[in-house]
Amino acid sequence: MTDTYAVGIDFGGTKILAGVVELTTGRLVGTCKKKTRTPGDTLDVAKRLSSVVEEALAAAGLNKKQLTAIGVGAAGMVNRERGVLLNAVNLGLTEIPITEPLSREFGVPARLGNDVEVATIGEMRFGAGKGCDNFICIFVGTGIGSGIVINNVILKGAAGTAGEIGHTVLHPNGRICGCGAHGCLEAYASRTAIAKFVASEVARGQESVVRDKIDPTKGILRSKAISQALESADPLVTRAVTEAARSLGVGLASVINLLNPGKIILGGGLVEASELYFRIASEEALSKGLAIAVKKTEIVRSGLGDYAGIIGAARLASM
Repeated sequence: MTDTYAVGIDFGGTKILAGVVELTTGRLVGTCKKKTRTPGDTLDVAKRLSSVVEEALAAAGLNKKQLTAIGVGAAGMVNRERGVLLNAVNLGLTEIPITEPLSREFGVPARLGNDVEVATIGEMRFGAGKGCDNFICIFVGTGIGSGIVINNVILKGAAGTAGEIGHTVLHPNGRICGCGAHGCLEAYASRTAIAKFVASEVARGQESVVRDKIDPTKGILRSKAISQALESADPLVTRAVTEAARSLGVGLASVINLLNPGKIILGGGLVEASELYFRIASEEALSKGLAIAVKKTEIVRSGLGDYAGIIGAARLASM
């Protein structure tokens, strides 16, 4: 049997990760990772995405002629039919064509989905969701998004935006979210929320090992820096992560009560980097959800880790 290859791209708020995927097995044969933006970069999206495809193909030892399709998972609201990124709060982008430039450049079909939607496809086919008919994938990074699977079908919603759990409201008069609303889960439980809290405390004179690793103007703190701070028992970062995890747990409890999933799959850079975050969020969810519902809900980590998005995007491209 001849191997069939597609490229999957995870287009996120801080990084773009691309990979060449063998579609039958989900095996990754070559990857490329770049920052979404570089200093002074105006972010030419088409050029940036084309470059990661080319480099992923080179890493896999393949050429354009061996490529059958390209899939993209973008962090934001998308129009799947037009292949357009409609609105990406954490990228500051609106109405950006994604699939047409890629299809023209590489001569293959290209498809677009929401980033967590495609990660959910990856987990459903090759990861922790395999064999489970009803589950929810929630990925935590720059923002928070989810993919909802009911009876083995991904729920898209009337406008195609189902799964925006990060913009469910915890506190109606709370912190301003990147979407402009007040009190969204994302404003309390994301890596961005942790970074902003730590930056504000450092600015007030609080000591922390991440003092020189945080961008106080943009509120950027990488998952690796958070992990290292937790390993060194940094009090400020530990407090920030604990409170963020509790907030996520409250959101997860509402998901359990509303949808009664068999599994909740947690992924994304923050979950991968912090056992503390995963544990506290899970405990909070199971303690606050309805007793009957939580007995049937298992909370697990992503089976594909950081590669769920690119494997799922490649799978989307071939569907």
